[in-house]
Amino acid sequence: MATALFLVPTIASGGGTSDRTVPLKCTRGPDGQSYRNIVTMPSSQPVGSTFTIRIDAVNIPISHFGLRYIHNMTADYTVPAGTTYVEGSARIVPGTGSDNVRANARVTHDASGVHMLLPAHVGNGSSYTAPSIEFQVKVVGPAGSVAPLGFVGTGVDASAVVLGDVHTACTPTPQPYILGSTTIEAAPP
Repeated sequence: MATALFLVPTIASGGGTSDRTVPLKCTRGPDGQSYRNIVTMPSSQPVGSTFTIRIDAVNIPISHFGLRYIHNMTADYTVPAGTTYVEGSARIVPGTGSDNVRANARVTHDASGVHMLLPAHVGNGSSYTAPSIEFQVKVVGPAGSVAPLGFVGTGVDASAVVLGDVHTACTPTPQPYILGSTTIEAAPP
């Protein structure tokens, strides 16, 4: 997730579990902001199979002069090319995330991808960890191709002392930024 004028949410490459930092360009705040999550997906899967993608968050400190709180934190991901989303599979993983954002957290799917929303208010000087999300995809692409999971961007609303409510949107370069991938194998005979 992101923190308005000051983000910090890491990401993946290849299958398995991976963690790295994605640089962001934001509409507000200082240069050098980043996004961080841990992505778990298989390194390979056969055509016709179904697999789960899991995205885990890291703790994000919130601190900025003149900030009261942040809310409506979002993160957007693409469904990997070469796969189709399994209807109804997107979910918040129970028991994950910090207490201050877990309530009312939700994950949705539409034609553009998978989206997480944390409507909770997180006060300046505190921190939060977004709940983990999971969703399933079915492999439909040709054997030998790669199914990449992409990160599209993140956003947050901030309540600032002088400005009131302001929205910050952040995008990676390139967009979408590839977080991990699964190689598509031939279906078993």
